[in-house]
Amino acid sequence: MIIVTGGAGFIGSNIAQELSKKYRVVICDKLNDPIKKKNIAPVKGKKIIKINEIFSFVEKNKKKISAVIHMGAISATDETNLELLLNNNYLYSLKLFNICNKYNIKFIYASSAATYGNSFDYYDDENSFDNFLKLKPINYYGLSKHLFDLHILSLIKSGEKLGSNPVGLKFFNVYGPNELHKGFMMSPIPKFLKEIQMTKKLKLFKSHHKKFADGKQSRDFIYIKDCVKVVIWLLKKRKLTGIYNVGTGKSRTFYDLAKTVFKNVNIKPNINYVPTPNRIRNGYQYYTKAKMNNLRKAGYKKDFLTIEQGVKDYIKNYLVK
Repeated sequence: MIIVTGGAGFIGSNIAQELSKKYRVVICDKLNDPIKKKNIAPVKGKKIIKINEIFSFVEKNKKKISAVIHMGAISATDETNLELLLNNNYLYSLKLFNICNKYNIKFIYASSAATYGNSFDYYDDENSFDNFLKLKPINYYGLSKHLFDLHILSLIKSGEKLGSNPVGLKFFNVYGPNELHKGFMMSPIPKFLKEIQMTKKLKLFKSHHKKFADGKQSRDFIYIKDCVKVVIWLLKKRKLTGIYNVGTGKSRTFYDLAKTVFKNVNIKPNINYVPTPNRIRNGYQYYTKAKMNNLRKAGYKKDFLTIEQGVKDYIKNYLVK
């Protein structure tokens, strides 16, 4: 039995669907959104529990649970309620980690590339205090994830025996099916597609940084199917611990991404630039690029899809199906 928190959300539902092919999956999530209910429809033989039920559920079923994959979190990068973020992304995660550690249940959790802030060329996940203390998240969401990473790293480096063998995953810019419930926080691809289909043109954010031209803001875009493969691989590495980047190791511009979407609907690119909204401007990352040495050293050998490959699959097989 494997528990997936946030199992009706974007990354969690994709993991749960793949796991259900071989394992009994327990989904822990809020199901007050009909789109999220649709996300878990393909999950075979699932059991659903509420967020506040997970701790008693683990206590009662500790001998049956082989892993907890903790994807549940408040993931809005524009959230300004620090107390809310700390309660959900730090304290709840800590309580869940502690109970997994107590009963030797493998613990895999979602961190984020938001922990890096606007470092531009510094996305190194070397698991050392000197390295992690250099990080400067530029929003409260990134800070909440960073604080939990520091706690996990401190325990790993202490040499203390950790029955949960914790693994943290710094996901970069993930896109793919089951993200539509995220609204403004979904990846650009569905938003780009809808606008292009309706208007035959597209608006991109202007750059408000002197180092980047309009449209040249860039991200390490990774397709959800690649993220799921990493998680499945990690489940087989029971003794592996540490915090790892999950990206492609390549940074692609929003202009490149826009052109790819235009191409997949056979419309000639027509792009205009508009100011970045004030509510996200201060916490906006202009560049992300995962350094993937750590995961590769751990033994992960699979290649990652390019945005051309991933976006084509996403649009053709999910968005315009």
